[in-house]
Amino acid sequence: MLKNFKQEMNLPDIIPIFPLEGVVMFPDTYLPLNIFEPRYLKMIEKAISTKNRLVGMIQPYKPNESDDNFNLYNVGCAGKIIKFEETEDNRYLITLKGLSRFNLISEKITDQKFREADICWENFNKDLNNNKNLLDFSTLKITLKKYFKSKDIRANMDVIDSFNDYNFVDQLIMICPIENDEKQLLLETVSISKRTKLLQTILDSHISEANISDISKH
Repeated sequence: MLKNFKQEMNLPDIIPIFPLEGVVMFPDTYLPLNIFEPRYLKMIEKAISTKNRLVGMIQPYKPNESDDNFNLYNVGCAGKIIKFEETEDNRYLITLKGLSRFNLISEKITDQKFREADICWENFNKDLNNNKNLLDFSTLKITLKKYFKSKDIRANMDVIDSFNDYNFVDQLIMICPIENDEKQLLLETVSISKRTKLLQTILDSHISEANISDISKH
């Protein structure tokens, strides 16, 4: 099934990758990006010249190391460039639509200074089907409101209550100000139902920490 899907979608085994700390993407989500570094401008130019127009988003760890020596996590997500705009000051404004997560096998820096990776899709083959079962996010939404309150984050709660997308939790992970390693752990959690439970646990933990901090201050 995966092999047939790869052939149908012309999924490559080597893609350009964009290491970006604190940024994760999931299948069927949308990620806008502002591209301005010369090497990443070259990366986007190469990506849009290919049939699949894929770019892999992946987090670096130990980001304080020199730019050419940082390590990458083992899991990222590939997205297709579905929107492209060139600005007057020579930036690219693009939007990626998440396709599938992948495992990083190896990577190298190209002559044009951006990174390309040899990747494997196999462990996330369920990302490639169209099964979009709705889940009950009511408990998560209640926890999310408590989390925002504990962090003094202003949010439109009515809008949150109206979200009923099957991948609501994935969209939430992308924008929620949780730790980078927590986002990575969620990214590597295969099923959306398990990600929902894990995110619930992470938010509860942050709420508890905030409550303990408030008590200690008084």
